[in-house]
Amino acid sequence: MSNKKIKLPEFLFFDGAMGTELQRRGLPPGTPPEILNLENPSLVEEVHKDYIKAGSMVIETNTFGGNRVRLQRAGLEEKIKEINEKGVEIAQKASEGKVLIAGSVGPLGELIEPYGDISEEEAEEFFTEQIEILVNSGVDLILIETMISLNEALIALKSAKKFDIPVGVTMSFEWTEKGGRTPFGDEVEYSIKKLEENGADFVGSNCGKGFEDMLKIAPIIRRSTRLPVLIQPNAGIPRWENGKLLYPESPEKFKTFVDEMIKLKINFIGGCCGTTPKHIEVFKEFYLKK
Repeated sequence: MSNKKIKLPEFLFFDGAMGTELQRRGLPPGTPPEILNLENPSLVEEVHKDYIKAGSMVIETNTFGGNRVRLQRAGLEEKIKEINEKGVEIAQKASEGKVLIAGSVGPLGELIEPYGDISEEEAEEFFTEQIEILVNSGVDLILIETMISLNEALIALKSAKKFDIPVGVTMSFEWTEKGGRTPFGDEVEYSIKKLEENGADFVGSNCGKGFEDMLKIAPIIRRSTRLPVLIQPNAGIPRWENGKLLYPESPEKFKTFVDEMIKLKINFIGGCCGTTPKHIEVFKEFYLKK
């Protein structure tokens, strides 16, 4: 599909996890998933195809950690263009033009001033570099996700708004005694309103501790904005068992989550860490029966 600015439908099923799904299929823990764009593209394509078969109407590129800062940790910073371009190419091949492709953009992975050494100007340059590659490679929209700092989210959003393409931003909120907060203490309603004020085309939340937390957070997001809302919870809090990271919330358990999201009129639904194509399949089957 072309990256000319499109009008997003009122309802979409996104995909589920990429990183944990690749681990489930053999990627060693600690290995950057993005390296598979170069070393095992067929595995990445297989995951995309399985999500499409399950009912995903939007798939996310395997580029969550594809910024220069994160890639530098693995000695891959010189391959930033190739990794991001290949991530889009793989998704395009899997989609055959049938679904939308979201360019996945995660946090830099290092703290921004005053908490860390990266200046806001440098952060903007890093985000712009990755987003420009994704846009030029032909994604349909940009998804800035798993943001735990509103400041970093706004910098990434500013970078993405340089391009004529829909941009969504999802924050990672957890439910606390003080309500929904990011690990940096950013409150749900304030964060969502700031993202809307700064030009996001849709907003929401992903990751977190699982769908039970999200059942508390999603209503706050929904009433805080008139924009479309994307919700993508984790499949619970994982545990190590026999050398594997297992997530407790099964696809069947997620029926309750989907039912509540429909009642709240959440526009876009998907999954994050620990969710699988089976989760998306159950989402869609349950939705079609409603």
